[in-house]
Amino acid sequence: MPELPEVEYTARQLRSAIVGATIHEALVFWERTIGHPDLSDFLAEIADRRILGVRRRGKFLIIDLSEELILTIHRRMTGNLLLLPPGWEIDTSLKTTDPLAWNVKGPLIQRFTTKNMDDTERTINETSSDLLYCRVCFNLADGRRLLFTDPRKFGRIELWPSEREQEALKGLGPEPLSDEFTVETLVKSLAGRKGAIKQVLLNQEIIAGLGNIYADEALYYAFIHPLRPANSLTPAEIQLLHEGIVSVLTLGIEHGGTSFSEYRDLWGEAGDNYNHVHVYHQQGKPCLRCGTPIERIVVAQRSTHFCPTCQKLT
Repeated sequence: MPELPEVEYTARQLRSAIVGATIHEALVFWERTIGHPDLSDFLAEIADRRILGVRRRGKFLIIDLSEELILTIHRRMTGNLLLLPPGWEIDTSLKTTDPLAWNVKGPLIQRFTTKNMDDTERTINETSSDLLYCRVCFNLADGRRLLFTDPRKFGRIELWPSEREQEALKGLGPEPLSDEFTVETLVKSLAGRKGAIKQVLLNQEIIAGLGNIYADEALYYAFIHPLRPANSLTPAEIQLLHEGIVSVLTLGIEHGGTSFSEYRDLWGEAGDNYNHVHVYHQQGKPCLRCGTPIERIVVAQRSTHFCPTCQKLT
């Protein structure tokens, strides 16, 4: 699932690419992707809205629209946003010719270009596997298309009045890269919690945007075993954990996010942070600090990676 760095990186790309543009219309190819309001209301209300800004809250992308509306996008496990230049066409014929394939793949997105080949002009049909599984397409007034692709269909897009933003994003804790996320805040959040620290860190009410990848990396940074009870951490350990959370998230953004499966940025490029992780998906490889093989366990039904020497279960 894209976590804070992946969402923030995409938000920054969107901010530089689409602010000031107008959404002419939305095309929805998988109705359940729209979580609020009803589909007919969504299509009517999104049409001809100007994009005023792009923000992030936790793992949510927030697009501020004219007429005091906000568009929230939660990518969940496999959702991606891709921006196409003018010239790309959407073929929905599969919906009638092969409904089963349509439900899996969605429309075919392609463009036709003319190239000289062997002194003869030929029309070439261009497409890409990155453009499969399109669930929603926002057609911009300037001819560009903003696609939301999502192979597993877990992602959700919602449209809300700006005044109801708190309701739309309820249950989120402090932003870990904001001034409100202090060591004292983290101390209070962990006090009295007997659960494993890895499980607690994944709770979005504790820290908004922190997920599996960066929780593993932050715990490694702080020399803390993922099964340690959260309320057993010392003040010094919590301070180091706070530093680790901020550090690994910041580096994740700088490296364009972590791509090890479906995640891509706005231009279809994979993030580079996978080449900079220390424990995540590194089981069997030597720890960069002590040489001990990294181990993998399951905590709260999530793969968890750690160094058994650097992160002792005390």
